[in-house]
Order: sequence, then C-alpha cells, then structure tokens
Amino acid sequence: MTETTTNSRSMFSLDQDLTVRLTTVGIDIGSATSQLNFSRIELQRIDARFVVTKRELIYESDILITPYLDATTIDTDRLAAFLDEQYAKADMTNDDIDSGAIILTGLALAKHNSRAIADMFSAHAGKFVAVSAGDAIEATLACRGAGIEQVSEETGQSIVNIDMGGGTVKYAYVASGKLARVGAIDIGARLITTDAEGRVLKIEEPAAMMLATIGLPLSVGDLLDEATQTALVTYMANEVLAHAGVTQDPPDEDRLLRTPPLFANGESRTIDAITFSGGISEYIYGRESRTFGDIGKPLADAVMAQVTSSGLVRLEPPKGIRATVLGASQYSLQLSGNTVHASDEDLLPLRNIPVVKPALDLRVDDLEKESVKAAISRSLNLRERAIDTDAVAIAMEWGGSATYARLCVLAESFLETVGPEITAGEVPLIIVCDMDIAGLLGRHIQRLSEGAIGLVTVDGIEVSEFDYLDIGAFVPGTGALPIVVKSLLFPAPAA
Repeated sequence: MTETTTNSRSMFSLDQDLTVRLTTVGIDIGSATSQLNFSRIELQRIDARFVVTKRELIYESDILITPYLDATTIDTDRLAAFLDEQYAKADMTNDDIDSGAIILTGLALAKHNSRAIADMFSAHAGKFVAVSAGDAIEATLACRGAGIEQVSEETGQSIVNIDMGGGTVKYAYVASGKLARVGAIDIGARLITTDAEGRVLKIEEPAAMMLATIGLPLSVGDLLDEATQTALVTYMANEVLAHAGVTQDPPDEDRLLRTPPLFANGESRTIDAITFSGGISEYIYGRESRTFGDIGKPLADAVMAQVTSSGLVRLEPPKGIRATVLGASQYSLQLSGNTVHASDEDLLPLRNIPVVKPALDLRVDDLEKESVKAAISRSLNLRERAIDTDAVAIAMEWGGSATYARLCVLAESFLETVGPEITAGEVPLIIVCDMDIAGLLGRHIQRLSEGAIGLVTVDGIEVSEFDYLDIGAFVPGTGALPIVVKSLLFPAPAA
C-alpha cells in the first residue's frame, strides 16, 4: 500500500482535558468479500481508563469480491491494488492513520493466505493492531458493528444477531443491551461455488457433509440443478435457525459447530427478535439481487421463507454487509492509560500474547511475597504458548494504595517467578493493570532488574483469563498504546 514520509494529516490530537482523537482503519478480508473503512474515534480519560465517547465513520470503501488465484489461494496482488485504490479514494495515506485492525476470516485465515497477507501489511506493523479473527471475535465485532447492542438497549428486546458470510454463520445473543454469548457454525454462501453455466467448481467439506446427510449426490463438475440446490439450502436454513435457538426444532447436525452451541438443547431463553448481518443479509433485506457464483441468494431466500412461516420477529439493524469492518475500526480498540512503561519501544508491536490472571487479592495492606509468587507461578503454569513467542501477559486487578513497599513486593515477586526466557532478555515481561499504576510498577521492576529484561506495562485495560492481546506502537505525543483484547467469549449461562 501507499508509503509516504510525512505525517501532516494524522487526526491524532490530545486535549488538556485528556481527550484523545484517533483516526482508525478497519480492514476485513474474508472468504467472499473484502472491504475497509476509516473512522474517527474520541476517547476521554475517566478515572483510570480511556473510554470511547464518540465514533464517526468518515469513509466506506467499495466492496471487493475476494480475488483468488485458485480454489483456496487469495490473490494478494489484486487485494493490495484494491486497498491502494480505496486509500486514494478516501484521500488517506499510511501516515494519516493512528491505528487500525485487520480482520482475517474464513479462507483468509488459511496458513498460506494469512502469511501472504501478513507480508503485504508488514510495512504497517508499527501502527496496525492486526487481528486474525476467530469465530468469537468476528461474532462480537459483527454484533457491535451492526449496532445490535444499541437496538436491544433502546427497545428492551433480547435479540439474536445472525451474521451470515461466505464460509460461516456467527451468532450473538444480546440481552438488556449487553452481549451475553456468541457462537458459530460452518454454513455460508461459498461452501459451494459454480461457473457461469452452473457447474460446480468447489464443494467445501461442511457442504459435502450436509449433502451426504440428506442423501444428495453432487460432485465437482456436476450441474447444480434447482432441485438439489433447493433441498440443500432448505436444510442449511433450518440448521441456521435451529442453531440460533429461535425455532422449536433442535439442530440436526452438531458437526457444524465451530464453537460451543449458542444455547444448549432444552435450555430456557428469552428471544424477542432476530437480526441479520454479513453478506447474505443484503439479500434478506432486499439490498442486493445479483449472484456471484455461489449459493448466497438461494440460502437467503430459504432462510426468509422459514422466518416468515415461523412468525419470527425480524428487525433490520443499522449495518449489514459492513458490520464486521465497522466493528473492526470502531469497536476493536482499547487505549491504555498514560502511565504505561516500555523498556524499549522496539519491543512493540506485540501480537497474540496470551493472558494469565493470578488469583491475587491486592486489597490487603501487607502483601506477602511468597503468597504473591505462588499465585503468579500457578497462573504461569496454566498459560498457553503463543504461536511465535514465549511471551505472556500477566493481568492484575489493583487494590489498595500504591506504596513503595507494596510495589516492591510485586516487582520482586515478578522477577523471582518469571521464566529464564524473560530474565535472559529473550522475550519481554508484559504486565496489564486495570488501574493506572503501570508506570510506577514498571519503573520498580526496571530498577530491580538493573535494566536486564525487556518490559512492557500497560494500564486501564480490561482483560480476562485466556484472552489474547495485540499491542500496537505508541500513539505519537501521548505515551499511550492501542490494544486489541481478543476474547474467547465462552458462552455464559442464559439470564
């Protein structure tokens, strides 16, 4: 993408009232379509956290049918040309962007594709907080980008959002304006693709499985006749709604599940309405009529036929096909507080860092070092290794006063507990605080270690055990860091 050498138009600013304004980009590269948009985000420091107070969409790109070199390999040259073109249309350059999220879904997540796409964006590594989205993250971003939480809060309704894309269906259940649980299954528009004559070019494994279940023979090269297509999409539509928990019929095929189910069979729940987002939603809400060599339109028709016959209440959310990319640019970002500490800015950015959360009660006045060390050690023993690093982020919920003695106990506990790869300086020690003590704690650790370790401490960030962090480079002039918290969002009990 376009490179420039100045930073004259970045929308970043920091007011004396501690309001931060950032220009962000969201880029969504999926199995069926790719797109991007630019937003301006305003965050205000309230207590120890930066809280988003305003979101403004400033440019929506065209929508590109994701280009392929063959059945499974994305054409990154054409993709890069498209992104360059959209940057130019928006009158934006790399240096105008303060932060951004790149969402890879479906086939874009395949190993050969994700590596090529990562190489394509390598020049942006200092700014972009790149996300290889899993199902839970994509479901969350689609829900928030579509505005479902706002709709639920304004109407008081409990809503299931059904995000239907090229390869998967993602679910989000929102009650009282809050996202409560998510799920995903293997159904999508491009599980079967055809040429201009209707002959089958590709049958993905989930489609082959469903064809076998309902006894329909179909192979690559066959003509996809209307009867076979109708029978398949009718079955798929039933599974989409059954897995959403909005019909009386339980799902027939658990092998489609990509996550734990949204609702267990027989589980009580309150669902007042459903909404749709994603590419297939454009057919459902009558915004698209073209076909693209896949089963997207007949699948949408089959879903709507069952929605109509069942009497389900269907609402239209503010965003449809653009929901995930809007979520990427406006809802994926947290900003650390202004007391962060990094021993070396070259340690950043950091990607896919697993989070552990020691069972520490930091409200007590006198911290006992051996107890603190034991809690940290137990949590480290439970950690998952990141793909390409041994780094781990240790999260704490701060309590009590930030006295010199208490901070020393914590600093010594970390240094005496972390592994040799950290003490040898091979990977950094990363500490996440919910309150603004990161700077103080970081300086204590740095002093005690005599600068021998790499260290990043951030504050004002809400994380849970088993989340993953992407930490970007410092936002110029603030000492603050853009951070994406990638949560697994395991389903919670229904309210």
